[in-house]
Amino acid sequence: MIKSHRKIIIFGAGELGGIVAELLARHPQFRGEIVLADLNADLAMRRANSAQQGALQWGTETRVTTATVDLRNIDQTAALLQRIAPDLVFNATTLATWWLRDLLPEAVKQRLHVFGAGSGVWSASHAALAYTLMQAVRDSGLTVPVINSSYPDGVNPALAAAGLAPDIGIGNGDLLVPALQQVVAARFRVAPHRVGIVLVAHHFHAYNILMHGHAHGLDFPLRISIDGRDVTDSLDKAALFAEVPDIARIPGAAAATWIVAASAIRILMALLDPLGQLIHAPGPLGLVGGYPIQVNAGGLELALPHDVDRDQAVAVNWEAQRAEGIESIEPGGTIVLTDIAAGTLREVFGYEIRRYPLADCLAIAKELTTALRSLGERHGLALQTH
Repeated sequence: MIKSHRKIIIFGAGELGGIVAELLARHPQFRGEIVLADLNADLAMRRANSAQQGALQWGTETRVTTATVDLRNIDQTAALLQRIAPDLVFNATTLATWWLRDLLPEAVKQRLHVFGAGSGVWSASHAALAYTLMQAVRDSGLTVPVINSSYPDGVNPALAAAGLAPDIGIGNGDLLVPALQQVVAARFRVAPHRVGIVLVAHHFHAYNILMHGHAHGLDFPLRISIDGRDVTDSLDKAALFAEVPDIARIPGAAAATWIVAASAIRILMALLDPLGQLIHAPGPLGLVGGYPIQVNAGGLELALPHDVDRDQAVAVNWEAQRAEGIESIEPGGTIVLTDIAAGTLREVFGYEIRRYPLADCLAIAKELTTALRSLGERHGLALQTH
């Protein structure tokens, strides 16, 4: 039986965590309490009060409270989880705010997004706090769904290799779904909600199509329907993708967080009310990349197109993961960078590293942050890094 009153804890009161709290507090189907947990107590209170007051303006009964926690302290985090006993945990923390790199000059950004590098370079910074949080969840003894927003395409499988897999991620490949709905709707002159999209797509595919209109030649399974009628074969996918940055373009940098948060809300609500919804999400079941998922009372299941099996879907995502800078994940969760990604760190930042053991990710994150801040300073930018 689905509980009518739920308690959600959001770790991280920053840009994403704050917006997720705002949207969830107003959600017409959510009834319960949101706990916004952060190391910065004042920030958490301000964001929680904003969400609470906004909910009151809208006439919803959501309660928004706060907790002060340092995710680096596993015992403290586990004790907090035991005390709150949430129905769902949402991790909105990272030590590498993704959009900061969008503030760099275009020529520098291009060097950070070459084929074979990209977001995988920053996976240690994304994994650091997710790793300590998942240890705390384990130590708390709670059996509760965990959603990780911090580069789940690469981080979730690394954590899975250490026996600490979150249940699922948000955003990334899922962000491509509404964009394609808009483009197909414009092509067929129908309302976007009549367009059905089923895809197997990594962050790499989504980022490059949304930004550049192509995925550098990397193909991925995609099925498109209108009112349930498959129209995939009638469409030129390359031409379709090329229209995305024009027809479906969204704000850049931090302003894009709203659509990411919208993805988070959809996935979060699907896990709270598992009524057989089909969603798209990265990092489900400890897998690399993104997949269509059926959410049932019994848990999560892959909902792949009929002519795509699990091995094929995983292979598509691993091809994209290597294109984004992660060559492999070792037993125990160590992330191994591609030669190109390691070379990018060396040439752009003067930082020599190839392997990211999970236990070392906090220290590596500090070094990556220092390198990014120094790079920004060389270009006259004072990047507000963690």
